[in-house]
Amino acid sequence: MISKKEYQQRRSSLGAFVSKHSLNAYLVSSEENIYYLTGASYKPLERPFFIVIWPSREPTLVVPMLEKEHMEKAGIGNVVAYWEYPSPQGAGWPEILLQILGDISKLGVEPSLSLEIARKLGEFSLEPLPLIEEMRLVKSPAEIAMIKRTAEYTDSGMNMILTSSYFGASVIEIFSLSKGLQIDVLKSGDYDPIASSFLTVTWPAPFSSQPHGIPQVDDRLKTGPLVGMSFHRINGYSAEVERTYFHRKPTADEKELFEHMMAARNSALDLVKPGTPCTEIDAAANNYLRENGLAENLLHRTGHGIGLGNHEGPYIAEGSDETLRENMVISIEPGIYAPEIGGFRHSDTVLVTSSGYELLTHSPIDLDSLIITKYKPLKRLKGKLIRRAVGIK
Repeated sequence: MISKKEYQQRRSSLGAFVSKHSLNAYLVSSEENIYYLTGASYKPLERPFFIVIWPSREPTLVVPMLEKEHMEKAGIGNVVAYWEYPSPQGAGWPEILLQILGDISKLGVEPSLSLEIARKLGEFSLEPLPLIEEMRLVKSPAEIAMIKRTAEYTDSGMNMILTSSYFGASVIEIFSLSKGLQIDVLKSGDYDPIASSFLTVTWPAPFSSQPHGIPQVDDRLKTGPLVGMSFHRINGYSAEVERTYFHRKPTADEKELFEHMMAARNSALDLVKPGTPCTEIDAAANNYLRENGLAENLLHRTGHGIGLGNHEGPYIAEGSDETLRENMVISIEPGIYAPEIGGFRHSDTVLVTSSGYELLTHSPIDLDSLIITKYKPLKRLKGKLIRRAVGIK
């Protein structure tokens, strides 16, 4: 749990950055960054939320009327409400926000600021600066504890996938496992439904060669490399684990590609420590795969940061100018994608420590543990009932 004191320190640090950059104020509008500064969970939908951070006074929140009481209870600063979206002339967020900003000249904004909002702020000199994104790169002890908790549930989700999957299982059966995990978190008594999400899924082969494709719920898990993913956010903080597994003994080509994936993974992990440029980690994994004739089978970088977002900085990518620091949390997940065969990818949530790294996810990685050939009659019966309930044969 993040303390009120830590949230206050974050806002104070941001105020100091505002002063350092000679800004009159800094406008925060993204959901994750507002959560980072306040711990107040909400869903903005179409109604914008704002926090104005001043160099040396309490922040000002601009929120829709139906959220005013909720945000006042958070005790963060001065809360000003606008009527609705859209609002009658004079009662909307633009008029109220402009009145609050007054005659300031230099306004810092997030680089992700929407064009709609930027147009309404055209009278100011806008300075797009990723101040909060930079603050979020290194995790506090409390954040690390929350990520570790999510990682434990993430491993539980992968265990559910591996113990529930069988030759011929449908995608919907694996997808439905996340509900059980959500119930487990709910039973713990520490659960914020607005700041939590759960996903378990397995990509069948050869569709697993499309890591960001969406399989059909009635697709079946049969031969070839299957890529299972347990991908969760609990009370604001995320973790992920992915594993390549098989329901039949892999062919010689599949085994070779699996081994190359593992070697690339190890090449990356060997470099994870404070002071290593992120570009070097990605290059190490990619160069190994390129040298082994797999340049045409690469689709993405080696990893990314994990925290409030499942994907955030630092990005473990060639071209990144970030360098690893202690208490960053990243993924390591080099992948190989052969359209006629499938995908090969393990992903882990990794903490950068003072001397190296700590794996926060501990699902099995070796090939023998990931060849699952048991018949599983009870799982098959359950799967049949699930398919019948959703109208799948």
